[in-house]
Amino acid sequence: MEFIKHTPKENDICLSSKIRLRDNSGKKDYINKINDKPWGKEYLSFQNDNIGIWILYINKGCETSTHCHFKKDTILFPISGCFKINLFDSYKILHVLEKLYVPRNTFHGIHAYSDDAILIEIEIYTDKINYTDKNDLLRLRDKYKRDKTNYENSVLERTPLENEIINISNINEQFIINDTKICMTDNLEKAQLYDEAILLEGKLFNENIITIGSIVNLKKSVSLLTEHVKFLCFSNSKTKLINKIIYSSTHLNEYLKLKGHIFKNEIIGLTSGCFDLLHNGHINTLKFSKKQCDKFFVCLSSDEQIKRLKGENRPINNLNDRLYMLIHFDFIDNIILYDEENDKLETELDNIMNIIKPDIWFKGKDYNVNKIKEIHPILKEIRIIDSNCSVSTTKIISMISKKII
Repeated sequence: MEFIKHTPKENDICLSSKIRLRDNSGKKDYINKINDKPWGKEYLSFQNDNIGIWILYINKGCETSTHCHFKKDTILFPISGCFKINLFDSYKILHVLEKLYVPRNTFHGIHAYSDDAILIEIEIYTDKINYTDKNDLLRLRDKYKRDKTNYENSVLERTPLENEIINISNINEQFIINDTKICMTDNLEKAQLYDEAILLEGKLFNENIITIGSIVNLKKSVSLLTEHVKFLCFSNSKTKLINKIIYSSTHLNEYLKLKGHIFKNEIIGLTSGCFDLLHNGHINTLKFSKKQCDKFFVCLSSDEQIKRLKGENRPINNLNDRLYMLIHFDFIDNIILYDEENDKLETELDNIMNIIKPDIWFKGKDYNVNKIKEIHPILKEIRIIDSNCSVSTTKIISMISKKII
């Protein structure tokens, strides 16, 4: 897994030295409590003298303040969904199990692109503190206009509902959250069953000494330097598939700004569709399209749009089912989720086209080049593909209906 490190800039460190040097606010017990925030909720799931592990649930389109801490370093990594990490004057995009190391004095904020957006935040305490001090913060930007330095006045603390908290501190108990497996263990052999781990207690050796807070690849040979160790382990066999999903036009725009230079000399292909009952015609069209471009993006219609276009009994397969069929195809590079509000003018689809500026727009034989060009004049080239398949979703549904009757 990629380990991204952002070193603090001069502007990050120099701001507000008075706050940076203030006394600790005192230890508070956050275990087994939910802290509701304007952007979602968070809770402390594990703590020792070196590390605190928080689990954050951030609502789609919402974000934390852009803030910094002065007495702790932080590791951020998503276990579900996709996030934009706002930095002082730039940003990163984090997919499932990609990690960002944020040193103290470094401004960062977390924005959720997707539903079911869950992120683990690991606080690594310094020699100045050995517990979570939530008032060790300075807010630089905050859409909710909260106090710049006070945590307690910006949170509603409550008792969790039944099964609302994931208690990852239960030794050797495995949790599965949207295909991500998580387990805390003090057994090296058990830890080695997972892709990666974070060392919570003890020391290891593998070419170098591995200390608390380090990301450890346990597939490589490691030696114990202390009698007792503890790991937070995680793995997800579907990360490469899940990370193909682009959740909105905003996500797409920011993704391309970061990745645009990679695509500079490549042919970009784009198409759209419902892909409800996936059949051979769909697959032939998608495969043929990919052969004619270097990067191939597919826009996937929302359930609401399909209902308007096809009737109340459609789609047969909901968005998640259709999405998880498509992400398994290696001839699709990225899938863009979109919700078209104007079916006649296709304004959201046109917005996506303006962001990507595809070299080729692909559609099936039931579409007309001139009509497409009228709605989407930005398109450079339109290719109509004959999949040589007589099957269609409508025909399949009709045949099933007749058999049932």
